[in-house]
Order: sequence, then structure tokens, then C-alpha cells
Amino acid sequence: MNWRSVLVALLLFVSITCFAQNGQNSIAITPVLGLNINSPDNNQLKGSYYGAEFTWQLNMANNNTAWVHLLHVQDIGFTFSYFNLQNISLNAKSSSRGFLGSNFGVISCIDMAFLKAGKVTFLFSPGFGFLYATQTYYTTYNPIVGSHINLAVQAGLKAETLISKSTKIQAGLFFFHYSNTASKLPNDGINSLNASLGIVEDINSSGPVRQKATFRINNKHSFEFSLGVGQRGLVQAGQYINPQTGKPIILTDTAKQKSAASNLYLLGLYAGYNYRLSGLLSLKAGTDMVYYFKPFSYNNFYGTYQETGSSFDKLSIGLSLGTDVWLGRLAFTANYGYYLHYANPDSIHGYWIMGGKYYLNNWMALNAKIYIHQFEAHYANFGLSFNVF
Repeated sequence: MNWRSVLVALLLFVSITCFAQNGQNSIAITPVLGLNINSPDNNQLKGSYYGAEFTWQLNMANNNTAWVHLLHVQDIGFTFSYFNLQNISLNAKSSSRGFLGSNFGVISCIDMAFLKAGKVTFLFSPGFGFLYATQTYYTTYNPIVGSHINLAVQAGLKAETLISKSTKIQAGLFFFHYSNTASKLPNDGINSLNASLGIVEDINSSGPVRQKATFRINNKHSFEFSLGVGQRGLVQAGQYINPQTGKPIILTDTAKQKSAASNLYLLGLYAGYNYRLSGLLSLKAGTDMVYYFKPFSYNNFYGTYQETGSSFDKLSIGLSLGTDVWLGRLAFTANYGYYLHYANPDSIHGYWIMGGKYYLNNWMALNAKIYIHQFEAHYANFGLSFNVF
């Protein structure tokens, strides 16, 4: 039995068992067709691919929490995904076919309704989660994926319409990316554009309703302090020129590359000011510091080189401006900064910080951030964030 037969059987099963139910939550089964797949750094990918998603959706119609109402959130979904990339080859080399293998993902997404035309509802659906890749540099020596565990990000548009009291047809078009935030190199990552068409079926359970508020931050002014630790992977291959000697540095020791560990640890610190515009949005400005436990040295090139994240000094300092988007206890952060001091061989001046915080109480949160130089992940750190009012 091939994958198409299994998918049809699942759709029929859902329709038969759930058709008469009138619940608010739902499940969705959506086959996915790959339209385009690519990776940076002149890695040309060719071939067809396909996949499928199974999603459990919490209906938010009866939840009048402020951010749910402001963003017109229809559903919060938890998706299990599968993509078969076995037919993809690298740089038109038929011998490389299958070098990406397959992948399995777990992604959380939010469906926000932005337009309704007759019986059709249009949704914007961003999401993030984790993905397991079956093949990496360390199994097939591919130059794109450096680790089995990766961060996955997607964003797309959906259109859905009722075909019965409890059944919808849903079509989607979405962008999908996965990489490992440079925790182990190489980390070019995969970008793809995909189309989906599937069925959404109500199940006999009610969506969450608003509970009595136990968490609230309404202060217009606050100060934020955070710290986190992360690691950067060692460069795996390439040829570089040592400007001190003019001689090339060539990384061709395959055995050494394969056994290389991600042992470049960094400590991230932040101190800043927050101004709360609304229950959904706050503006922020602050100072970012990164401490390098092992700074870059040409004399220890292989053990310290971090590409655009390399630093000759142990400390870099920058100023950044950005925003927090608040979804209850969860806040997403986006900052752009400029270095006051960063001694690096690639003349990097600006940086991005993307991340999220989950508040355990009104003054302390779990914090995860990704630092980005140009279009390349520098490193990700994980730690704690503290608010002072």
C-alpha cells in the first residue's frame, strides 16, 4: 500500500467517524505538494518532494482573551508533519539523490482570520517548532544540514469553506524553513514553498474558554534584564587565507570534520527599557553583550572560526531597538542592533535578535533568543528574563 492509499483511508475514516459530531475543536489531514526547494550559498537543489500534515486544532471562538480577540485568532494548532525528500539531488549530481532523506516535525501554529467572502474564510497562519532530519552532514556529508534536530519556522495563507455542518475543505500555500541555529555546522538550512489541500473535521470537544486572569503585566514602564547561554558549531570545510601569513588554511580532514563537536560556548546578556503601548505590543531599547569563552585566533583556526560570528575579543557590545508582541504569558521579540564594539574579520556592524519568552510569573520568564548576522544565524541562547517595575 503506498502513501496515497493510506492518506485516502485516513480521510474516509475521519469522515465516517466524525461526520455527525458537532464539536468546536477539530482535526485536519492535509497532503502537501512541494512547489520549490532551495538553500543558500549556491547549493542548487533539484527534484520533486511531497508530504502530509496532521493537525489538532483548538477552536478559540469562545475565548475572549484580549490577544485572541485583537488578532482574530480562529484556531491554535499542533501539527505533526512528514516530508519525503528522497528525490532531491544536489547541484545536478544524480549520485547525490536522497542526500536529504526525510524529515518529521512538530509545529505549533496560530490561524488568524483576516477576510471572509461568502462561505470562504481566509487565514494567515504562522508557526514554529522542531524538526528531525534523517540525513545530515555526518551521515551523507551534505553541505546543507548539520544536525538531526532543527528549528522549523513556517508562515502561510489558508482558505477554507464548509461542505457540511462539521466538515471543511482547506487549501493552503506556505513557506517553510528549517535549520539548527548554527549549533552545529554546516547550517545553510532548507527553504521550501509548499501547497496543501485537505479536510478539516470537527470533533466532539469544546475549545478553551477564558479563565480567571492569574497573569497580568499592565505597567507602562519597566526594565528588563536577561541572560542566556548557547553554543556555536565549528566550521566543517572550506579554504581560507590567513591575512597574517598570506598562506591558505584548507579544511579537508574528513575524519576530523566528522568528529568535530560544537564546543564554542557564548554567554548573552541584555539590559533594557520597555514601554507598553497596549495589551498586545510594547517597544524596547537596550544593550546587548555577548561573551566569547573561546575568541577567534588564526593560530587555532579550526577550533575557533565561527564564520560571520567570529570575534577576536572575548566581549562584543551593541545597542538595539525592537518590540515585544504579547500573547498572554508568551511574548515574541524582534530587535535590530548596531555594534559599539565587535572585533571581527568580516566587518559586521549590525545584528538581529529574534526570540520568545514564556512568563512563569509577572517578573520572571524562560527566554530563548537567536542572534543573526546578515542572513546567517550566529547562535541561539537559552536562559531567564527578569522584569523590574
